Amino acid sequence: MAGDLLSLGVSGLLANQRALGTVGQNISNANSEGYSRQRVEFGANAPLFFGGGYLGTGVSVKNVERVYDNFLNNQVQVYTSSFSQAETFSRYASTVDELLADPQVGMMPAFERYFGAMNDVANDPASIPARQALLTEGEAISDRYNYLNTRLGNLRNQTNSQIKDFVEEINGLAQGIATVNKNIVMSPGPGEPNDLLDERDRLLSQLSKKVSVSTVAQDDGSVNVFVGSGQTLVIGFEANSLNVMQNQFDATQLEIGISVGGGGFVQVTSQLTGGALGGVVDFRNNMLDDAQNALGKLAMGFAATVNEQHRLGQDLNGNFGQDLFQIANLEVLPATGVADVVSANLDNVDGLTGSDYRLTYDGGNLYSLMRLSDGQTTTIDTAGASPYTTPPIDGFTLDISAGMAVNDRVLIRPTRNGAEEISALLGDAREFAAAMPVMSAPSTSNTGSASITPGTVTSIADLPLPSDVTLTYDAATNEINVSGAVPAAGPFSYTSGATLAFNGLEFVMSGVPADGDVFTISNNVNGVSDNRNVLAIATMQTEKLLENGSSTYEDVYGQMVAEVGIKTGQSVIKKDAQSNLLDQARTAQQGYSGVNLDEEAADLIKFQQAYQAAAQVINAANTMFDSLLGAVRR
Repeated sequence: MAGDLLSLGVSGLLANQRALGTVGQNISNANSEGYSRQRVEFGANAPLFFGGGYLGTGVSVKNVERVYDNFLNNQVQVYTSSFSQAETFSRYASTVDELLADPQVGMMPAFERYFGAMNDVANDPASIPARQALLTEGEAISDRYNYLNTRLGNLRNQTNSQIKDFVEEINGLAQGIATVNKNIVMSPGPGEPNDLLDERDRLLSQLSKKVSVSTVAQDDGSVNVFVGSGQTLVIGFEANSLNVMQNQFDATQLEIGISVGGGGFVQVTSQLTGGALGGVVDFRNNMLDDAQNALGKLAMGFAATVNEQHRLGQDLNGNFGQDLFQIANLEVLPATGVADVVSANLDNVDGLTGSDYRLTYDGGNLYSLMRLSDGQTTTIDTAGASPYTTPPIDGFTLDISAGMAVNDRVLIRPTRNGAEEISALLGDAREFAAAMPVMSAPSTSNTGSASITPGTVTSIADLPLPSDVTLTYDAATNEINVSGAVPAAGPFSYTSGATLAFNGLEFVMSGVPADGDVFTISNNVNGVSDNRNVLAIATMQTEKLLENGSSTYEDVYGQMVAEVGIKTGQSVIKKDAQSNLLDQARTAQQGYSGVNLDEEAADLIKFQQAYQAAAQVINAANTMFDSLLGAVRR
């Protein structure tokens, strides 16, 4: 009997000793990342049949189980991935927002200074210092476009560096998960290796910060890990590798590939979501590209419209105006291995959309041009001509020559380099065309009260005038007869205040002319004090010249800043929402699996008392045994 009591005490002593050790493990790891609380499961030993019944044989530890809920853990991983993506996107987006909206470095102050210098020249068109100051401001506004584009380009370089770093970290985590999988499967004994399972969950949590993952548990205790739309990252003991690869069109843009059979890689960038990697790719594709294209579009629109008006003017040397700014070439990027047989040319800057385009050769004489911003596709039929020039499409034309194979593709980026390549061209202050190339004057012998404006120029195709042009009023027909115009023009019915337009010239006649009154139009031979063209350029600051006549330069820039601000604000809201969801998921998970020190302290007392009680059972058995020996000695 004493022997039985001794074995019962020993079993209780050992079992509670194990329980105390488990409580100690929990307390020690209360602050360990990814640690799941462990709990000892006691079970009565198999009883022995003795006489007319069964006698108990004590207690033993059946298992040390991990307090773990798979659903709660998966929720934490999902929200971790979503928050990490939103936080990364928001951080990068805020940088763009602060850059473009900064009143000191944005385009708004550059516009003000440039058109202010235009007004200074208009006030004194013959002043060389005023003209030189204008050329300086022209260089400054070009530099401002270049600076903003360079900053956006630096962000693009940062995204490339981040992609490289994240891919390296993902590969390291994948290899770590594969190793832990092997250790779990190879673990001896019937119980679960709790610490290894926690280590694998910790690695999966870290992986979900980088990219969204899904897992499938296997019967042997390992898990397979998938990214994207089902690409295998870890299977059993083997880890697949992500790889950084060059974009098929642009070698400076990095993409992500995953290894496939035979050692090759297939691009999966667009399929990877979630995590910091997904946030970087999302920012690059859905904000950075749009912002750089929009800035380039504004730069090209500004340069084209200012150039157009300046070419209608006349400089101090009596020559027509030249281009004030260099306009960027439209970028055409054939895919790797595709023949370079396509070029793009600007047709109408106001028709540019700011989108990129992809041209695909369909075979025969057919090509498809897709606008990537909305997927709209234009079919191009060359009818066998090579080279073939398309009609204008969204402000540009394409020249296509033979040489592409079926399904070959070309990327067209009309505005991407607009802000990078704009530059001031004029170097001589005398070559700024402040004047108009023609002037008008009434005859001194006129007897009526009619007057005529100095005139404006809309085309220089028929200038300079080969000789003076005269406008004569015929009272009998109420018409203005034109003589000397090449090509011939008129007659025009006279209405006071109406615009008289011919051969690229426009004048306004007002008042009441007398029969035979004459007005003369001539070349502006000595127009050093004429400011009509510089005034026309200065007023362009407030004219709606872009977006099909609906927006000024500042409107377009303001809209771009607003769109960036809206996306940034939305990203902050999304980040905060995901942060709250993640906090809730972590609280629920920790409430179930985390270590509660108050609870562990109570368990510590409970198991300590049980241990001491088991020791007393052993002591009682010892006393009984001593009593038995004493009785025998008598």
